[in-house]
Amino acid sequence: MKKVFFLLVIILIGGIFYFSQQPHIHFIQDEIHLSLHAKVEPYDYIEEVSHMDIEELKIDNQVNNNKLGEYQIHYHYKKKTFTLKVFIDDMLAPQFEVINAKILRNDKVNPKSLVKNIQDDSKTIVYFKEDYLFNEVKTYKVCVVVEDAYENKTEKNAYVLVEDKDHEAPTISGLTPITMLIGDEIDLKKGIKVKDDHDTSPKLTIDDSHLNIRKVGEYEVYYHVEDKSGNKETYARDIEVLSQYANREARNDGQKTCYLTFDDGPSVNTPKILKILDKYHIKATFFVTGTSPKDAHYIKEAYQKGHAIGLHTYSHDYEYIYGSLKNYLSDLNKIKDVVYEQTGVNTKFIRFPGGSSNLVSKKYNVGIMKRLTRKVIDLGYQYYDWTSINGDGEGIKTISGLKKKAIEEIGDREDIMFLMHDSANQENTVKALPYIIDYLIKKGYQFEVIDDKSPTFHHNVQN
Repeated sequence: MKKVFFLLVIILIGGIFYFSQQPHIHFIQDEIHLSLHAKVEPYDYIEEVSHMDIEELKIDNQVNNNKLGEYQIHYHYKKKTFTLKVFIDDMLAPQFEVINAKILRNDKVNPKSLVKNIQDDSKTIVYFKEDYLFNEVKTYKVCVVVEDAYENKTEKNAYVLVEDKDHEAPTISGLTPITMLIGDEIDLKKGIKVKDDHDTSPKLTIDDSHLNIRKVGEYEVYYHVEDKSGNKETYARDIEVLSQYANREARNDGQKTCYLTFDDGPSVNTPKILKILDKYHIKATFFVTGTSPKDAHYIKEAYQKGHAIGLHTYSHDYEYIYGSLKNYLSDLNKIKDVVYEQTGVNTKFIRFPGGSSNLVSKKYNVGIMKRLTRKVIDLGYQYYDWTSINGDGEGIKTISGLKKKAIEEIGDREDIMFLMHDSANQENTVKALPYIIDYLIKKGYQFEVIDDKSPTFHHNVQN
């Protein structure tokens, strides 16, 4: 019996000695908690190592410090692996701004209505630090709390003015003057906002009885607003109706807008341009020709991606199309049919080769542009010129030259119609396009396609 006991003791001692000699890592903590975006330093989490050469340690760091969650770092030494849990936590309290409110006595206040621009790395909730009864006519100082999913919280004070009766009428914003052409559709509610201190849905009535969109002139439309307490106000909006032959001016609403347009396609360069536009989630307008029938299917592809399609004549042959009204309209109808075959739409947007101000046409037919610009509008079309170019149609061939010209032409305009070309010989336009788009974005432009309400940017007709 004693022999068995001594044998077990020897085995136990041997086992203890064996395991005591095995490689081991002692971590500073059982698990590591880091804030979002904090640098991950696997070696810093080791307090000490036993029976191993730390220089032979191989580390598999699986931590994504840009995303909240639970991760692991694996430390490999020969045939052993040690695992440490790492938690990327939201350790920062939410940041936000407060909004003061005005209510009627005994109204309820949603604490969310008193905060804006909440910034935090996780989901947040908004609540009052204590309960409030808004039953007295006075200004209440309230404490609003924004707390995130990791129990970080920020408290701020806001003020709620309690009134016994609503004395103020609703207000209307967005009543900028409208300039339209005869025949344009008009939405008198578009872009306006009605606001009231207490009524969430004040009544709006529009009196357009003095407006005649079929007659050139200056008009006023009246907007009547009334809240549930009977407070009323009337606002006037100026509407100018121009001849259908007039230029539809840019909006000048403080928002920079760019209409990217490409002439002379489709070609082998069109799919490259479409790919770039997809990358930026930008829509453009393509004024197409029929000079490369094998590429006509790109018209359909562009249309299906949400780009606008315009007509640039079928042949783009100045001598032929500007030889007579008959020649131009015949050529226009031909490309119109191609576009219809590809899109199923009879587009009414056109651009004259050389623009409406071109003087080349004078060589073939004196005065034809004056007649054409009126004739196409009589037929229900609208033509669009441009304000800015990259110079690819004026002989600039280098990428640096195209970039330089684009910057010069963009300038400080609020709204621009930007002309480029996607014909087969304009490979450098494709290469310069991302730079030009980046520049426009940096300058604060938003991008739109041409539609029935877009500014026309008409040039002065010189022939």
